[in-house]
Amino acid sequence: MKVQMARPFLYALLIGCLIQSAPACAETLRLQRDGPLARDYFNKLEWMRCSIGQVWQDETCQGEIKMLTVAQAEQISAVMRENWGGGWRLPTVKELKGLIQKNVEAPKIDQQTFPNTHQGSYWTSDQSFYTDQYFWTVNFYTGQLYNRFFYFQENAVRLVRDYNLN
Repeated sequence: MKVQMARPFLYALLIGCLIQSAPACAETLRLQRDGPLARDYFNKLEWMRCSIGQVWQDETCQGEIKMLTVAQAEQISAVMRENWGGGWRLPTVKELKGLIQKNVEAPKIDQQTFPNTHQGSYWTSDQSFYTDQYFWTVNFYTGQLYNRFFYFQENAVRLVRDYNLN
């Protein structure tokens, strides 16, 4: 979907929401699926639906999720910016935490939007306040946040970028 088409599309969703229930409407507006990408219109973000190591094929994420260090995740982000356009990065803890769904079985994420998500920890870009050797992670098995992972440990990665509606 082209950026200039986003506003009419968003307006159509809003009109559709007038006839839906509030929870269904909020989720419909929040994450829109577009092939390998999911757009979050409320937070103006564009997510990769697959974890690093997987590929989008046959309407799902296939392949083995790669467990990476923070440095490796940053290298992958740089390669993605170069090959898929600017902006791809590790999400902040607040951004990644926003994908947690509490009232579902593990993995605690919308599995239609993010199929085959790792049932464990994902890196964020946020360092712990305890020491700069720790980084925050979001665990999609428990739905919890942790700030005790060393930067050289390996966790799953899902990239995000800012999305401009203009």
